[in-house]
Amino acid sequence: MVAFVAMAMTASAQEMVTYDGAKFSVQHPKEYADVIDSWTPDVVNEWKKDDNHYLSVWPDEYSDATLDNLTSWGTMMKQDFEGKDEGWKVDEPVVNGKYLTIRMTAGDVVQYYYLIVEDGLNFEGRMKFLVSEEAKYKPIFDAVIASIKKK
Repeated sequence: MVAFVAMAMTASAQEMVTYDGAKFSVQHPKEYADVIDSWTPDVVNEWKKDDNHYLSVWPDEYSDATLDNLTSWGTMMKQDFEGKDEGWKVDEPVVNGKYLTIRMTAGDVVQYYYLIVEDGLNFEGRMKFLVSEEAKYKPIFDAVIASIKKK
């Protein structure tokens, strides 16, 4: 119980700001700066503090992921991440309602992949940070994906 309270306090102590775009809104750490999409200059789908601190939110209206196939989607994504030549040690996928998350590590970096199934518009992305900062950033990651709202 004490650990949960400490984690919640860590997430609430982090200053969050809201990005309000055309297709979605999301809260993200204030220290993560907007990265303008090189193909569409008025769109922001990524935020970055530095090379080890990154967040992405990609709306996907053409995704084949559904609530019915979310578990198998997680298995497929785990295999995909393991098959890439990036050295990720990939944990088992976790499905919780409309949320799929996969934790993976490579060296001193941890990355969380997520997929959120929404009616007509899914959201997919990643958040990465240092393993040594996971106690700080995991509650923030949870708050970020809970804040994603389609328009």
